[in-house]
Amino acid sequence: MAYRDVIPGATVTLATTELQENHSGMRRQKTPLVSEHTKRQHALRMHLWRLRDSALRLTGKIPGNSMRLFIYRRVFGMKIGRGVRIEGNCTIWGPRRISIGHGTVINRDVVLDGRFPLTIGSHVSVAVRSMLLTLEHDLCDANLRPIGAAVSVGDRVFMGACALVLPGVSIGYNAGVAAGAVVTKDVDACSIVAGVPARPVGHRPRNLDYEFYK
Repeated sequence: MAYRDVIPGATVTLATTELQENHSGMRRQKTPLVSEHTKRQHALRMHLWRLRDSALRLTGKIPGNSMRLFIYRRVFGMKIGRGVRIEGNCTIWGPRRISIGHGTVINRDVVLDGRFPLTIGSHVSVAVRSMLLTLEHDLCDANLRPIGAAVSVGDRVFMGACALVLPGVSIGYNAGVAAGAVVTKDVDACSIVAGVPARPVGHRPRNLDYEFYK
């Protein structure tokens, strides 16, 4: 089962929440998904999922931020604040579980994964080709079952190009994520992290008050 095979609109049972260790030795909660559908129901829902996925990809190619935002909000149910920019060619999964605050900028070719809740604050900058994932596979499970957890990004977080945020991570306000970093555990407010896996390398001021768009 691939990442995209878990359908946000499907009826699923949340099995007992498990604790899994990440690369740094810290532990975060992830929830296995257990489908209650028959094979025929699953095939139908997969067909509908792929149709919606195609429509989302086409939306990402529409010129004009205002038109893209209108469709994301009105058709796909994303919660998007004022003054947000979602640049073209972004990949979006599970749009109804994605919430974005005011004045945030999502640059080109970013992946936003809403198969579990994804919350992004206000005046956040997510650079090109970054990925925020809420679902992955359990590599130690015999059936490679999908497991996931919510991701949250605080206000005025900056994420450099090609950064990767894994399921269950919470990034505090004013934090910075360096280009190419792989974030496997929570990031403290105002902390700057870099590397694979990401580790603290510095701090940002606590009194940041810039706004990209009002």
